[in-house]
Amino acid sequence: MGSQNRDKAESILKLANITSVPVDLNKIADSLGFTILPFSFPDKRKGMVLIENNHKTIGVNSNHPVTSQRYTIAHELGHYLNGHIHYDNPCINDDAKFFDPHFQQEREADLFAAELLMPKDFLTKDLSEIGLDIVKLTEKYQVSEQAMWIRLTSLRLADRFSKK
Repeated sequence: MGSQNRDKAESILKLANITSVPVDLNKIADSLGFTILPFSFPDKRKGMVLIENNHKTIGVNSNHPVTSQRYTIAHELGHYLNGHIHYDNPCINDDAKFFDPHFQQEREADLFAAELLMPKDFLTKDLSEIGLDIVKLTEKYQVSEQAMWIRLTSLRLADRFSKK
């Protein structure tokens, strides 16, 4: 799942001619034919994809912090690019969630969002220059500290660059 999402994210970055961070999500959405629409959803709702009459829209909760909105947009693009369908009855039982298709789709969309917003090559280069300064990294990538730490640990970059 990870390498497929990485390949998709790298392809999208090339398609939109993105060569630096923060990743320009408006440019990516535009290159895929999407309009991004900030909307005042109920607080629990982060965002959604709506495709109707050949109009593609990503709605994002305007009440959430900008870093959360960026992650949500990337997450919703992940659903679209992975061909996900939305299930009306996601499994509630935590013990069985790994067998639930909705849970797997959410996980895959999250992995795509991380690949898109924090590309491994960009991160490795910036870590070489900046070091493991989370404040600088989160400001540069416009992501939350939590998202950055998860990405750095999943790529084993946090450990590698903390020893320098």
